Amino acid sequence: MTILVMFQISRFGDFKNFYTGFLVAYQACAFPQLPSYGRFVGLIHRAIFPLTILTQLRAGKQTGIYYIDSSCLPVCHLKRSRRHKTFDSIAEYGRTSVGWFLRLKLHIVTNNHGELLAFKITRGSRSDSEEEVPLLKSLKGLAFGDKGYIGKKIFEELLNGGLKLITRKRKNMKDKLDLSDYEKQLLNQRGIIETVIGHLKHCYNVWHTRHRFIVNAMTHLVAALAAYAIEPLKLSAIKLLASCA
Repeated sequence: MTILVMFQISRFGDFKNFYTGFLVAYQACAFPQLPSYGRFVGLIHRAIFPLTILTQLRAGKQTGIYYIDSSCLPVCHLKRSRRHKTFDSIAEYGRTSVGWFLRLKLHIVTNNHGELLAFKITRGSRSDSEEEVPLLKSLKGLAFGDKGYIGKKIFEELLNGGLKLITRKRKNMKDKLDLSDYEKQLLNQRGIIETVIGHLKHCYNVWHTRHRFIVNAMTHLVAALAAYAIEPLKLSAIKLLASCA
């Protein structure tokens, strides 16, 4: 677990160079029983459940203000999707504003400070609205999402549990929710979670398309989330609201 999290924080481009070029060469004294690279790769799958527990234990505080969003995890280039084998049993075609992908999907929830509270990995065809209730039902306060999370039944279910879901409305929607200035400005700060997703993609090895084993790929993904949970970005959606107080 320590080695996998170290890899995510180290900013190395690939795990083999990190393990053989850095860990074995310079940190062997810290790991006196360090196995060979091939043996370690065979052991990676054992860390997925402890890393998941660690990520939950390091989850951010429940502040009453939450943001939810998802991001696609392409398993290969679309042109190679017909002959892709590694994720053939779980990956599905999905579409975003960018285009079609053979992919999985990462759903995350953060608080207004950018701290990670919950996450879920699903097939690419799963819509955002199908996953928001399981991720948000234990929270109370205000939650903000994009238009993909719109749903009257979902809104009512979460509201009955003490959480008010706020999204922007589509042009063809007749019913509009009256928002206070405070809620409107918090909605305008929804870019916080997009910053978190961008940080995971560009500063951690949260995903790439060269994995050979499904479980190892998931383990590296959870290790990236654990690394972020340990050292999250320092963000705030409240600092811009001082003028409204």
